[in-house]
Amino acid sequence: MAKSFPVFCSIVFIFIHMILSSVKCPYKKVSLKWYNGTVNPCPGIYQPICGTNLVTYDNPCILCVESLKSEGRIRFHSDGKC
Repeated sequence: MAKSFPVFCSIVFIFIHMILSSVKCPYKKVSLKWYNGTVNPCPGIYQPICGTNLVTYDNPCILCVESLKSEGRIRFHSDGKC
């Protein structure tokens, strides 16, 4: 699991950027704070995984999304519940 986690995160990251890339804008930085919707690229599969913040996530995809949001501060710690 730990070996495939970076690949999985990369796939999720690419998927999220594919969704957001449909927004065309000439600016280098764009604020999407106005967007109140949510994008959930993660399947509803229960496969508990522990992050380095000692929080149990429902599956590796959710941990990956949290890792992206935290700019890499949250990472994979171990399989199963914390």
